[in-house]
Amino acid sequence: MKQERIDIEQARRAIGLRLVTLSMVPSPWSEALKGILHIKQLPHARVAHVFGSPTQTLQDWSGQDSFPVIAWNDERPLSRWIDQLNLAERLAPTPRLIPERFEDRVLMFGYCNELCGENGIGWTERLRAVHEQLTTPGGDSMGVSAYLGKKYGYTPEIGARAAERVAAGLTALAARLEQQKGRGSRFFIGDSLSAMDIYWAAFSNMLKPLPPKLMPMHERMRAMFTTTDPTVVAALKPILIEHRDFIFKNYLELPIDLS
Repeated sequence: MKQERIDIEQARRAIGLRLVTLSMVPSPWSEALKGILHIKQLPHARVAHVFGSPTQTLQDWSGQDSFPVIAWNDERPLSRWIDQLNLAERLAPTPRLIPERFEDRVLMFGYCNELCGENGIGWTERLRAVHEQLTTPGGDSMGVSAYLGKKYGYTPEIGARAAERVAAGLTALAARLEQQKGRGSRFFIGDSLSAMDIYWAAFSNMLKPLPPKLMPMHERMRAMFTTTDPTVVAALKPILIEHRDFIFKNYLELPIDLS
C-alpha cells in the first residue's frame, strides 16, 4: 500500500489519516502501527521524522514528542498504542483485530499491555539496553542511551533488574503460544489474527531483528536492536521467533521499509 509522504507542517494542516514515525529507526510501536494500517488497508499520509531534528511542531500539535503519532481529520493526535489501535478499528472494523468475544478481548488487551505498555516487555527492554550501554565504557558514544534513559525513567537499580523482568515476560508469551499450539491455534488469542500477533511480530525485532534482506538498516542500528544478554536470549524461545516469522510471511509487508 503506497503512502503519500509529507512533512510535519503539512500533516498538521491536512485532513484524513496521517502517521508520524521516526525515519530509519525500527521502533516496535511504529512498526506495529504500520502493520495494523497495512492489514486494514487504511490509506494515510506519512511523515518520516529524522532523529535529532527539532520536534517543536510535533509537541505543539500533539502535546508530546514521542513517536509514532497518528491523527484523523481534526481529532486530537494520538500517541498511545491503545488509542491508536482503537482508532484503526473504528475506521476499518474489518478485518477485526480486537476480538469480539469478551474473554478474548480481555486476554488480548492484557497481553498487549504487558508487551507494549509502560513497564511492559518493550519498555523494560529499552531500560535493559540503556543500562548495558551506560555501564559499558564508550558504549553510549552517540548519546542515544542517555536520551532514552531520561525518557523511560532509567535508574541504575531499575536497569540492573530489567533483564530478569524481560525474560519473565518472554517466558509467559512462549508458554501462551505453546498452549495455543496444543489446541491447534497459530495465534496468541482464539483462532484468528489479533493485534497481539502484530505487536509481537514488531516487538520481536528489538530483541532479534529480521535478517538484513527483510529489514534493511544500518549495521550499527542492527547491533543496538540485537539483544545479547544471556538471560533474555535464553528466554527468547524458538516458538516466539517462529510465530514472528509466520505473522510477517502471511500478514505483513516484507521487506520492511524504515524510511
